[in-house]
Amino acid sequence: MRRKIRIIFAGIVLLAGFLIFSWSDIYHMKVSLDNKKKIEAYQKTYGSTEKKSKETKEDAQKEKEDTVDKNLHVMKNEELYQAMQSYNQKIYENGQADLTDPWAYEAESMDLSEYGVKDGMIAVLFIPKMKVTLPVYLGATKEKMAKGAVMLGETSFPIEGTNSNCVIAAHRGWKGIPMFRDIEALEVGDIMTVQNCEETLTYQVTKLKVIMPDDSEYIMIQPGKNMLTLITCHPYRQHTRRYLVYCELSGKNSKKDSSQAAKEDKEKINASEKVRKLAIKEDGKQIELDTIWRKVVYILMGVISICIVTGYLVRRKREHKKR
Repeated sequence: MRRKIRIIFAGIVLLAGFLIFSWSDIYHMKVSLDNKKKIEAYQKTYGSTEKKSKETKEDAQKEKEDTVDKNLHVMKNEELYQAMQSYNQKIYENGQADLTDPWAYEAESMDLSEYGVKDGMIAVLFIPKMKVTLPVYLGATKEKMAKGAVMLGETSFPIEGTNSNCVIAAHRGWKGIPMFRDIEALEVGDIMTVQNCEETLTYQVTKLKVIMPDDSEYIMIQPGKNMLTLITCHPYRQHTRRYLVYCELSGKNSKKDSSQAAKEDKEKINASEKVRKLAIKEDGKQIELDTIWRKVVYILMGVISICIVTGYLVRRKREHKKR
């Protein structure tokens, strides 16, 4: 009887330990599932014109009847896009006067609810090299950053045009969710896409840089350019500096042209690669260790579970033979 109690107790302790240890992975799965649904809903609402033209009349009618919110999004696309254009022009003309700290912009730049956007989601960011797809929210609040990436206030919306720099921030890993954890994998020439309410834009990495938290001048708009800048904490698991990935808008045929231009600008590439390698040297091992030790713990838990079950079955078999 005592043996059974010990085995049951050991099983309960093991199960409790497993649940506590795997909580971050469970949370990761939950957030990933939520984000997948939000992204699918966003892409369905703001899908391309070509995609919508292939739908049958019955499908279109059913979609209209499904939700009023979706209708509001579709009807106000142009209004929202024009508001984004006006905002981008305004902050460029005033020299981004309110931009003083590249990390502390929680306020939303505009009231999105006026355009049927209730959750603050303004875009979808897809980075193939990092295998990351994230919803992008307006305003860097703790709640929004726990769910995905955010566009910093007082920076530009990610839309077509010039004289803009959309600065998108995300955690360097958050409760098991990678987010921008593997940002050092990005190199000059890599591409990423941003889908807004009207279009999908392709950006190409042009430069990498590490700055201090209050170096706001490094995320300012650069005249004549349409930029996307990714920003996250550096080194990994620390908040002492910021890692920047500068990107510029690519046209339909600009991928080849940009690649050729990048090859010609050897100094720029070498400087960025030096930044990347130094960053990897600083925290690459820590990221790798975090991944490995979690796998090791799961394996150990599995081995211990097998040992407990096997021991219990062996004892049961011996007791049965004695009888």
